Amino acid sequence: MKKITSTLIAIILIGSSAMAEVEKKVSSKINNVTVFLQGAQVQRKGKFKIDKGITKIVFEGMTQQFDKNSIQVKGKGSFIILDVSSNIFHPVPKAYVPNTMPVKIKKEITQLEDSISDLNWLAKELKIEVDGYKSEKTMLLTSGVIKGQNVNDSIAALIDAMDYMRVKLLELNKLIFKIDKKLNNDKILLTKMQARLNELKNYNYNVGNVAKRQLPIQQIIVTVSSDVETYGTLEFSYMVPSAGWSPSYDLRADDVDSPVKLTYKANVYQNTGIDWNNVDMTLSTINPNRSNVKPTLATWYLRYFQPIVQSQGYYNKDSKSKMAKESAMAPAALSIREDNIASGADFQWDELEEAAHMSNFTQMNNNMAMVEFELKIPQSIKSDGQTHLMAVTSEEIDASFQYHIVPKLDKDAFLMAKLSGWEDLNLLPAIANIYYDGTYVGQTRLNPSVMSDTLELALGRDRGIYLTRKKTNDEEKVKKLTGQKEKTVTYQLALKNYKSTSVSIIVEDQTPVSTIEDIKVELLEKGLADYNKKTGKLVWNINIDAKETLKYEFTYILRYDKDKTLALN
Repeated sequence: MKKITSTLIAIILIGSSAMAEVEKKVSSKINNVTVFLQGAQVQRKGKFKIDKGITKIVFEGMTQQFDKNSIQVKGKGSFIILDVSSNIFHPVPKAYVPNTMPVKIKKEITQLEDSISDLNWLAKELKIEVDGYKSEKTMLLTSGVIKGQNVNDSIAALIDAMDYMRVKLLELNKLIFKIDKKLNNDKILLTKMQARLNELKNYNYNVGNVAKRQLPIQQIIVTVSSDVETYGTLEFSYMVPSAGWSPSYDLRADDVDSPVKLTYKANVYQNTGIDWNNVDMTLSTINPNRSNVKPTLATWYLRYFQPIVQSQGYYNKDSKSKMAKESAMAPAALSIREDNIASGADFQWDELEEAAHMSNFTQMNNNMAMVEFELKIPQSIKSDGQTHLMAVTSEEIDASFQYHIVPKLDKDAFLMAKLSGWEDLNLLPAIANIYYDGTYVGQTRLNPSVMSDTLELALGRDRGIYLTRKKTNDEEKVKKLTGQKEKTVTYQLALKNYKSTSVSIIVEDQTPVSTIEDIKVELLEKGLADYNKKTGKLVWNINIDAKETLKYEFTYILRYDKDKTLALN
C-alpha cells in the first residue's frame, strides 16, 4: 500500500512540474497600422518556439500610451491561448562595477589635473604682476612733479616730466594688456580642460558601469498551453491615442474640355514614442473616441419665455477666443524619397514616363459605418508629432465650365467650374487647393453636409477674354409739365475673345432700383439680356467664337424731383 501511494505522489509531482509555467520573451515588429481620425490601432507580430506545457510569452517594446482595454490577440500554431494581460516591468538598475577605468584614462586625468593646477598658479602670478604695474601707474599719476606742485620747476622740466609720463604710461598699459590677454586665453583653455576632466571622471557612468535610471518597460503577456513542442506566431493589436490623420484635397482642371481631377490627401501624424518603419497602413474615417450610445429624446415641455437681463458691456472674451481657436486649421509636409541617378548627355529625358503616384496604390473599402483607404505601399512615419502628407486616391469628376464677367466691378473674365457627382466620393470636411492649367489659384472648403448637388469652383482669371464698358450717353432734361428731371443713360459693352476656341460667357450688369415713390426707373433697351426688375440685374448668355468681337448696349431712364439730387455711384 505504501508503494502504491509513493508512486501516485511521484506521478503527481512529475505532472505538476511538467505543467509549470515558463516565461519566454519574444520580440515583435509592427507590421500594420490602422490610423483613425483620432487615434490608431497598431498591430504587431512575433514568432516563437515553445515547449510542451504552459508558457507565458512576453512581448516588450510597446509604447507606454496604449489602451490596455483594446488589446486583441490571435495566433497560429498547435497551442491554446489561455490568457492575455499587460504589465509594467521596472528594471533593476545595473550594478556599479568598480575599478574598471582603463589605465590610459587614469593617466590622462592625472595629466589634466596637473595642467589645471599649473594654470591656476600661473594666473595668480600674472595677477600679482598686473597689480604691481597698476600701483606704478598710480604713483606716476599722483606724483607732485607731474601735477606741477613744485613752483620752482621750470617749463622745460615740466615738459620733460610730461614726456616721461607719456612714455612710461604707454609702456605700463602695454604690459597690462599683454597679461590680460594671456589670462583670458588661459581661462578659455582652463574651461576646456575642466570639461574634458569631468568627461573622463564620468567614464564609468558613460560606458554603463554605474547604475543608471531605466524607464519602466511596457509588456503584453500572452499565456499559451501546448501538448507538444511547437512553433507558432502571435499577432496582437492595441489602440494608441497620440496619432491620427486629417484630409485635404487638390482640385485640378487642365482645360475646359477635361474633367476635374480630385486628389484625396491625408495629413498623418503620430507621437507614440516608437517610429513606424515600413508598415502596411490603412486610413479610416472612423473616430473611435466618439460615443456610440444612441441618444435618448427627452420630453419637450413648453413654458413662457423669460428674458435674461445682462449687464451692459458684458463680453465673454474666453469663449470667443476658444471658438476662434477651434475653427482654425493647421496645415503639413510631403516626404519624398530621392534615388541617385547618373546624369549624361545621351540620356533621353523627354522619354521618361510619368511617375506613379501614391494614389495609384490605394484601395478604398466602403461600408455602412466607415470608409477605409488601404495603402498598397508600406509607409514610414516617425514619432515626431509632425504631419506627413501623402496622396490617398484620385478621382475624376464631371464638370461644366462657364466664364463670368461683371464689367461694372472687374473687366476680367472669371472661369467657374460646376462639379456634379462629388457626393459619391465619401468626402470629409476639409480645405481644398485649386489648380487650373498647372497654376495654383486659391483654396476653398469642401463640406459635404452643407453643399448642394452641384459644387461651384472659381478657377481664376482668364486674360484671353477682354471686355470694355463705356458710357455712351448721359443726358439730363427737365419736363416742364411734370416738373421732373429725366436722366437717360446708355452703356455699351464690347466683348473680345482672343482665345483660339469658342467659349460660353455670362455677362452681368445692372440698372438702379428705386425704393422711393417719386423716383422711377425704366429700362428702354436691353437687347438680348434677361432682366430682373426687382434686382435690376441684366444677364447675357453669350457664345462667342474664337477671335470674335461682340457689342451690346442697354439704356435706362431715371425720373425724379428736379429740385433734388440723386445719389448715384
